[in-house]
Amino acid sequence: MLLSTICTLSLLAPLISAQPTTLRKTLTGHIDPSQVFTFVYAPFEVPPSTTSITVLQTYSHKNNGNALDLGLFDQRGLSLSASRGWSGGFRNNFTITPSWATPGYNPGAIEPGTWNVVLGPYTSVPEGIDWQLEIEMGFDPVHEYFALDPASVNLDPLCNGLCTEDEQRQGSWLRGDFHIHTIYSDGRYTPQEQIDIAVRQGLDFIFFSDHNTDSSNNVMGTFQALAPDLLIGRGIEVTTRAGHWQALGLDPDQLVEWRYKDTENYTAAAKDVHRRGGLVSINHPFAACSACNWVFDDWTANDAIEVWNAEWDSTDAAAVGKWQDLLVDGKYTTAIGGSDSHSPPALNGIPTTVVRSRGRSQAAVVEGVKAGGAYIVRGPGMEIEFRVRLPSLLGLRTVEIGDKVKASPVGAVAVVRAKGFEGRTKICFVTERGYVYNSTLRNDGDGNGEVKRFVPVSSRFLRVEVRNATGDGDEVLGLTNPVWFL
Repeated sequence: MLLSTICTLSLLAPLISAQPTTLRKTLTGHIDPSQVFTFVYAPFEVPPSTTSITVLQTYSHKNNGNALDLGLFDQRGLSLSASRGWSGGFRNNFTITPSWATPGYNPGAIEPGTWNVVLGPYTSVPEGIDWQLEIEMGFDPVHEYFALDPASVNLDPLCNGLCTEDEQRQGSWLRGDFHIHTIYSDGRYTPQEQIDIAVRQGLDFIFFSDHNTDSSNNVMGTFQALAPDLLIGRGIEVTTRAGHWQALGLDPDQLVEWRYKDTENYTAAAKDVHRRGGLVSINHPFAACSACNWVFDDWTANDAIEVWNAEWDSTDAAAVGKWQDLLVDGKYTTAIGGSDSHSPPALNGIPTTVVRSRGRSQAAVVEGVKAGGAYIVRGPGMEIEFRVRLPSLLGLRTVEIGDKVKASPVGAVAVVRAKGFEGRTKICFVTERGYVYNSTLRNDGDGNGEVKRFVPVSSRFLRVEVRNATGDGDEVLGLTNPVWFL
């Protein structure tokens, strides 16, 4: 919606100057409560030779019933490619220049034409939202321009070329976190702080996934030297008006459309991510905040579901329940976890997702998740090894998490080895019929133990959960994706 505006012009340069040093404009407007969860565009003209734009947003009843998100589109129009950044409701001001921009926004050349501030009403009091934008444009000389500096997403090949062919096929289990925020959206952590935490947590990879912006992905090369062995993947938490989803494995400078609350546009955006080789995962589908939970009808365009977000709670239990329903329906949806860490005391790597990857690269990790080769544990030091031994004419055949085998489970034995689970824990076996067997983990005193069990005859899949055996046993400490019997 394009709004009429009230503009005032202030030329602060001396009258004898041919070029003002600063140009200021004021835009005002009103948003009706019926416009909540839509997007309102406030256009303004940028003259030639502009080298900086600063926007300050104010609005009525802020923090008392009204919430208004903030972003910017440049002279190219209102298409996704024209987005210059998004800060949601986290910031009420930003600046962009050719060489630098407020985190969440992309620096670069400022071309003349009609630009648009985008306002996203999130909540509203009955009287609506009266808003005002103070826009200041500067004309200082430009001495340098921003250069894209993404992190390398293809580190050393697995085993540095020393793997056997079988090892290359099977891959290695890499520990990571798919859901991390920074000051480039609504986080308090800097990228350096998140990277330092990941190294302390013993992670092999992390994906930065700031809300509706690629600005953090575009500068991570600057920080990669802090941890050259840490794979820093590119992601965006696509924050729509009907749920959040992860677009993972992105190209440099890749954006994902977020301005919708209908299933058709979500499905189209997900297809575009897939077209470019990325991964689509539904985030915290049963979150307790408005528009954070999953409202779309489509549960099929995604490759994965974040069934475990931050510390385990009832919303995660609901997500596991939905995931189980999808598995029963025959959908090969992969369960992953994410810390969703924004600020202290939250830490990335809680939970940790462990992925079977054929190399230390973004593409290999994405491939591993799509194949279902992943499990989740609460944090550092915890590991699950889940294998199924199948009898065959050539002897025992062993398969593991994510494998799809054309074989009957008759005579098959599931072997679960757990490491680092302190206290009393139990191993739960789950098939399409639900929970079929529980066994207390007998450990060696260091939280390590093993459970063996015949796979129930005629099972279509088998997965494993590790649960706290004290109290009511509702707390999950780890869970695996299934082994499938086709």
